[in-house]
Amino acid sequence: MAWQRGYVEVFPPVHVPGIRTAVSPDQEFMRRAPDRCESHESLVPRGRQRVHVDLDGDDREFWSAFEADGRWCTPLYYADHLRQLPYRLAATLEAIASAPAGGLLFHCGGGWDRTGLVAAVLSKAVGVTSDAAVADYMASFTNHPRAAALHGVDPREAEARTRVLADFGLTPEAAFHGFYTQLDLGVWFERSNLDQDVLEAVRTWRGQIS
Repeated sequence: MAWQRGYVEVFPPVHVPGIRTAVSPDQEFMRRAPDRCESHESLVPRGRQRVHVDLDGDDREFWSAFEADGRWCTPLYYADHLRQLPYRLAATLEAIASAPAGGLLFHCGGGWDRTGLVAAVLSKAVGVTSDAAVADYMASFTNHPRAAALHGVDPREAEARTRVLADFGLTPEAAFHGFYTQLDLGVWFERSNLDQDVLEAVRTWRGQIS
């Protein structure tokens, strides 16, 4: 199992061998740009699949405050998302757990919002240290200039996210570290109503870790 910190629009990424399933939490993007998504689907090779899940949802009561002050694109929304919308992440983990045998890639658009949240949960589930998890999260910022040039997106996104966090007295590292160290998966698992087989898949990375 792997996650992609960068833009993934063509399946499968040529530099990730063995991938059979891509789990894409991009329903909101699909609503905004269905023609673009349809063209991407035509590139999925035979014998492989892309599974779309709606991790964000369109709950305006939840998202409006985070969009108003920019926190929607930072780890500052993660804890509230897990607490108020637990079924969103639960559905994503169920998709990961139930995917066919073989390599699995989890990705979003830029690699730091939805991927960041799920990667944090998967990392915490198997005891990844906070330093290692933060380093993994920061790869999104390191990779962004190259990814932006490759995919024709705004190269200033990383700077914009950094400025938002600075307004709250935080760096990207500190924001993610604060969420990760306070994440209590035991409590969240109890509230998530996930089946035991899904929990087992999460805690072992689909059987990769004993």
